[in-house]
Amino acid sequence: MRLDIKILRKLIQFSAVGILTLPLWWPGNPIWLGTYLSSRFFGVAFTDPLAALEVMLASREFIWPLFWSVLPLVAVAIVLGRIFCSWICPLNTVFELAAAIRKPARKLENGWQPYLLLGGFVLLAGAVSLPVFTMMSPIGILSRALVLGTGLEIIVPILLVALELVYAQKTWCKKACPVGALYGILSRFRILRLKMDDAKCNNCGACYSTCSMGVDVGSAKPLDIMNCTNCGDCIGVCPNDAINYCWFARQKGGAIKDESFTSDSR
Repeated sequence: MRLDIKILRKLIQFSAVGILTLPLWWPGNPIWLGTYLSSRFFGVAFTDPLAALEVMLASREFIWPLFWSVLPLVAVAIVLGRIFCSWICPLNTVFELAAAIRKPARKLENGWQPYLLLGGFVLLAGAVSLPVFTMMSPIGILSRALVLGTGLEIIVPILLVALELVYAQKTWCKKACPVGALYGILSRFRILRLKMDDAKCNNCGACYSTCSMGVDVGSAKPLDIMNCTNCGDCIGVCPNDAINYCWFARQKGGAIKDESFTSDSR
């Protein structure tokens, strides 16, 4: 099962990129049209939640078609958690490819910066009547580049990948990405989450070490819960099979931090 999760996630990641590029080699295809900010998948409209929020705040109007196109993604986040970040996001796929080439030793701690930036961009959209972040979103830039070709704006994701290679893994995700922050808030009380069996855990710290988001699986802290992307990497490295997906699991916390291992002791 460990290997299956890893393989399944990689297959879905690369399939998502393949679907995104469908219009390039199959014009007029009935499957996909658009980018990750706004698209139609089998004729159903989908819009990035932050993009929709910014557009409605900027226009000072509640737009029903945008609302309906956001609902499926919100529902997925509430049920399955922040899986867009780890299973779908093309930027994360590129980051993981970069980490396979070179993974810097530095590991950044989680922080509230993305959530503060999320609040700032939401307020700014209403104040200046422009969807400011959506206009410069690295996810939007990368997905447009895959579909329409590149312009000067492609330098933004290129710089973020450079940070991955020379500074620290998931710098953008941990310290800046407001899209991930919004999905984190939506998934705060998600139905599917990772559960740690305290009786099997020997506090080896393997799960924390492998987590690219720096999450302590057993922690009940809101920041750890919201930053977990349900990628399942920790399941694959646990030597005692102490971690698994579970529906309606209660995050009681402390499976790692209450005993010998802490994130501060590495």
